[in-house]
Amino acid sequence: MFFFSAIKKFFKIFTVLVFKDGFFRILLITSLALNLFLWAILYLKFSEFRSIGEVLPLHYNIYFGVDFIGRWYEIFIMPLVGIFFIIINLILADIIYLRDKVTSYFLAGVSAFIQVLLSLAAYAVIMINQ
Repeated sequence: MFFFSAIKKFFKIFTVLVFKDGFFRILLITSLALNLFLWAILYLKFSEFRSIGEVLPLHYNIYFGVDFIGRWYEIFIMPLVGIFFIIINLILADIIYLRDKVTSYFLAGVSAFIQVLLSLAAYAVIMINQ
């Protein structure tokens, strides 16, 4: 019963005030759009490897060359990490919103910035596999 009361208490803290703020909404929509773009571009580039079953280079280091290989579906860890950061930062931003709006905006901006970094990493992986 303690678990359910803790969840109920958490949802009492979680308000939806951040969605009424236009600047926060723009940052959230930007983060989600970049993450959706990341899913789409990775699926389009690596969907032909589904039936092959071969391993792909997933990370390249200038000192050692390819240092991480994996199956085709492991490429989707990047957008999953992006979704994780969006959700965590959204929850934290919503909890903090009434106390400090600037910190809430910072968390939303960090989510968008992480999506940009993940997109650059995906571009690097695509270039490695060509």
